[in-house]
Amino acid sequence: MFTPLPMPSTPPRFPPLPLVGRREELSFLSDALDRAKAGRGRTIVLVGEGGVGKSRLATMASEHAEGLGFTVAVGRAYPVETGVPYALFADALVPILTALEPGQLAMLARGAGGEVARLFPALAPEGRPPEPARASPADAKARLFWSFAQMLSRMASRRPMLLVLENLQWADESSLELLHFVARQIAKDRVLIVGNYNASQRDGHPTLAATERSLVALGAADVLTIGALEERETDELLQRTFDAPASATRDFARRLHAWTGGNPYFVEETLKALVAEGALREERGRWVGWDRESFILPPTILDALTARLGRLTTPALAVAELVAVLGAGATLPALDAVSGEGREDLAAALAELRAEHVVDERVEGGVARYDLSHPLLREALLARLGAAGTRVLHEKLATRLEKHYGARAEEHADELAAHFARASSPKLAARATRYLGIAGRNALALHADREAVNYLATALDLSRRSGDGAESRALSVDLARARQRVGDSEGARALWLELRDSARAAKDVAGEAAIERRLGLLAYWNGRFADAIEHLDAAIVGGGRAKDSDLALRASLAKGVCLVELGRRGDAKAVLDEALAAAERAGSPQLLARVHRALLLLYAWTGPADRARVHGAEALRYAREARNPVVEATVHWALAMLGGLTGKSREVAEHLAETNRIADELHSPMLRVWAGEIEIEYASGTGDWDGAIAIADRTIALARSMGQGSLLPRVLVWSALVHLGRGDVDRARGMIEEAERMGQIPDGDGGRRSDLQRQLPGMVGRVALALATRDFPAALHIGERALGVVERSGYVVWAIHRLLPMVAEAALWASALDRARALGARLRADSERVGHELGIAWADACDALVDLLEGNAPHAVALLRASTERLEAIPFVPDAARLRRQLARALAETGD
Repeated sequence: MFTPLPMPSTPPRFPPLPLVGRREELSFLSDALDRAKAGRGRTIVLVGEGGVGKSRLATMASEHAEGLGFTVAVGRAYPVETGVPYALFADALVPILTALEPGQLAMLARGAGGEVARLFPALAPEGRPPEPARASPADAKARLFWSFAQMLSRMASRRPMLLVLENLQWADESSLELLHFVARQIAKDRVLIVGNYNASQRDGHPTLAATERSLVALGAADVLTIGALEERETDELLQRTFDAPASATRDFARRLHAWTGGNPYFVEETLKALVAEGALREERGRWVGWDRESFILPPTILDALTARLGRLTTPALAVAELVAVLGAGATLPALDAVSGEGREDLAAALAELRAEHVVDERVEGGVARYDLSHPLLREALLARLGAAGTRVLHEKLATRLEKHYGARAEEHADELAAHFARASSPKLAARATRYLGIAGRNALALHADREAVNYLATALDLSRRSGDGAESRALSVDLARARQRVGDSEGARALWLELRDSARAAKDVAGEAAIERRLGLLAYWNGRFADAIEHLDAAIVGGGRAKDSDLALRASLAKGVCLVELGRRGDAKAVLDEALAAAERAGSPQLLARVHRALLLLYAWTGPADRARVHGAEALRYAREARNPVVEATVHWALAMLGGLTGKSREVAEHLAETNRIADELHSPMLRVWAGEIEIEYASGTGDWDGAIAIADRTIALARSMGQGSLLPRVLVWSALVHLGRGDVDRARGMIEEAERMGQIPDGDGGRRSDLQRQLPGMVGRVALALATRDFPAALHIGERALGVVERSGYVVWAIHRLLPMVAEAALWASALDRARALGARLRADSERVGHELGIAWADACDALVDLLEGNAPHAVALLRASTERLEAIPFVPDAARLRRQLARALAETGD
């Protein structure tokens, strides 16, 4: 136990410490602020051990930024809030946003107010929780992040912004994901982000480590390591703090530096203790006591903090313990509700804590908030309480806060869940389960998936112990969804299998079928295609037995899409034709739009193109009837892709414009990424290589951040082709190798299986790379293998659009003229069959070049002129320019 010491009527004066030894760091931050003000945003991460001065540097940067006219937002992470989604950004920005007039906030959000409210529930109208997202989980999360980044950009366009994010080692997973996204978007904004974390805790937070590595690798962040003070800097600090001569402080500085290791916080705490003890004191206008040989602090800083806490009065110490367990800027109303003290006694205790520099006070929105002045103070207070005492205090806080929040308790489910769960009280288990479940489902809706897993797993464990089967099953469903989202496929599969067995034992046919569909989708996304089809077939049968035609139809549609991706054209067509008939019988515009979209994609790859366009028109009609803009946008995207594959540039432009229009209306980064793939092809085809590379860089970054495993290999290869055209072989090689790695998916037996839509882009890239490096035998070998894959799948457009022209070119360079002519004939036949104008132009070019090499220059001239004009009309400018050079050669040989 601690014996409280009487409070002195006038505490000894402790001079404020100057900042020393940080000239280079301050200069770096100052330059970064100047660049940010000029529209060159950046992220800087300050790293060092606890107490080394990271927060002090951030404070100095904040003060300098305010002088430059910046808006400064400071957010702090707390260990008790590591599971609360987006808590770090909420702590920084909610006070600023709540101070705005509703009209100002609406203008900044630009129609994305719902996303902002889902990110920061405190901004939702009182008594009305944010509406749940209606888009797919991945799209909703991407839209959430994009909307926030755009709002931040608009705020900074009015007034530059410094966003300080402290204690990243305690940041929730969702805040780190959001930081990673935003840091990559601000390069042209007037925003500077300064974060910091304790280096000793980095390895214990894998997401933090991965976030830092990724941002540094992408060139989006700088890491500034803050070291301890040197002995001479410690001496400088003493001289400036106490206005003492070097002759008085030199030996004391050496001993103090040896004792503290130069950690500024350790130095400060030691000096505070010496002043409080009277060992260092003012006499006749100067400081004395420099002959002190030993210090009152024990060997660790925790002991020093414990000594400070021991000087508090009992009421003040009790309030400090409440602040430590409440965490995250404990509000005065909350402290009043849980302390059990009268308001005057509480105010006196808080005044004492502020005087002793144990807590700091800040006012936000007219409400006083209290934080411990250093995180290690919390550790000292919790150590004093012990495990049992901490549980008792959590129980007290849980019950009193629940009463305090009353009818709005569920709006504080995150906070209440933490206290009820940590109370570990059997009598509170039901309430703990309730709030953990609510918090987990809220996190799931916000796409804070890792936090959802933590909440829901704890809730499920408590529910199972209580024997509440119905609640356990409901929690299992949500936990399986959360685990699936975070990539814990095995954990999700185990839960789905358990739920399926439970449904089977209860003879719940519909429930079992719904879970089989979930298992099928899970297997599909993990590349276990045979398993996926088996589960989906079971769902179809179960849906039929349960007379749930909607479930059976959705499972059939999923199976058809799976077969399309596998390259099983015939099977996919049969399943989708049957799904189309069922959707027509059901008369559901939603289902009809989706089935026609799937058939559009099937025929886009396999031909004929006219049939694909018919399904596209139907898909658009039903999507508009169903008022489903997401499906409508994806149909426009597929039609734009079809236009590109078949050389219809006008179609590309029209449908791409519609895709981007809807993407803007929906604030959907996902749709922008999909559109980006086609924009790369369109820009490169029209000769705008700089534009194509800029679009590719942006699209690749977004695709990676959104986990777009099917789209990313194609974008990488299309970008690589542009780099090859510009002679940047090394950069192209890296992109192609990455695309190849993504084209192989582990199967259940430890081997690797191919996904057609992932495999072929890598093969296309490898053929192009071999051509660029003049390894024509390799280009022919790889190209023939790829053509075999296409022939087996029936996905003829892959051959027409890239492979046949490149393999034919390799044959020409290798002087294999018979092979080149045969490839040209195949290219022409396939292109005419599916109506591919670009392929026909390439076939003309192939025949012309064979004629030229065989000495038939007059015939070559006619074919080259026709193919060049066809390519320019599409337009496909780079290839047209290459053919014009060959045309000039042929004309020269004819004497023209």
